[in-house]
Amino acid sequence: MQWPILLAVVVAFAAGVGVGVAMMLRRSVRLRRVSEGVAELARGNLGHRIILAGGDDIGRVAEGINALADAVQEEREAAGVRDESQRRLLANISHDLRTPIASIAGYVDALQRGLGDDPDRYLAIIAAKTEELVELTDDLFYEARLDSGDLELKGGRLDFAEAVRRAILGFEQQFAGRDVTVEADIPEVACPVQADASAVARILGNLISNAFRHGAGMTTFRVAMGEDDGRYVVRLENDGAVLPGDVERLFERGAGGGGGAGLGLAIARELAGRMGATVSVQRIGADSVAFSLAVPKDLAAS
Repeated sequence: MQWPILLAVVVAFAAGVGVGVAMMLRRSVRLRRVSEGVAELARGNLGHRIILAGGDDIGRVAEGINALADAVQEEREAAGVRDESQRRLLANISHDLRTPIASIAGYVDALQRGLGDDPDRYLAIIAAKTEELVELTDDLFYEARLDSGDLELKGGRLDFAEAVRRAILGFEQQFAGRDVTVEADIPEVACPVQADASAVARILGNLISNAFRHGAGMTTFRVAMGEDDGRYVVRLENDGAVLPGDVERLFERGAGGGGGAGLGLAIARELAGRMGATVSVQRIGADSVAFSLAVPKDLAAS
């Protein structure tokens, strides 16, 4: 081999080795940055990201790690929100339980000691507070079944107009006891829907109960039912309501309009959604609110 050719080969080989060494050093540096980034994430710094230019395999690994860190950080933030919501809900439930229990205990003690000159009124208050406890316990049980997926809804043909009438009649004594005027506009003809009868009754009952629980100044309760875009819609309106700035918050657990557990409206909306129905709310004035339940018509019965 001639010397010029041999020299060229040696130079080319040396250059190749140099390039290879440089590439290895570059990969080593990039791998070290990935390793350091993973260690930083492992220490709990979920805001850390591995910044590497280039689209080689190491860069793709860094992108994958960053995507995983994004997902973990989002889940942790969501879990924090859920935990805070759960703590608020438990605090509100504790308050809702403690208030009627304390009231019952006070009146029972007064009766046992022979205090007061109107025992019948005391007994009526005890009965009312007991009913509050029963309602709250029922809501907690119902919500637990919804969360666990243990509640099975069964669709069937239901006269929606009759379901609304029964729901209103079920609160007749409460309306009379609060001297509330009821104005109802419900069709006399059948309004067939495909829905779970007990779920519809529960939704309507929760919406009406909410009016009593958070409408201390209620004087009028209006019910109007009609049709809209293939659905039967009932609108329940009451005055004297205590409302948050954003009325949609009424459907959040723990935000039920008056600082209580607020499970009733959350249950109503979830049940409606599972049947393809909707529950909505509209502010009418400073202290008036209207809830609407819209259920798809049973087209087969039309």
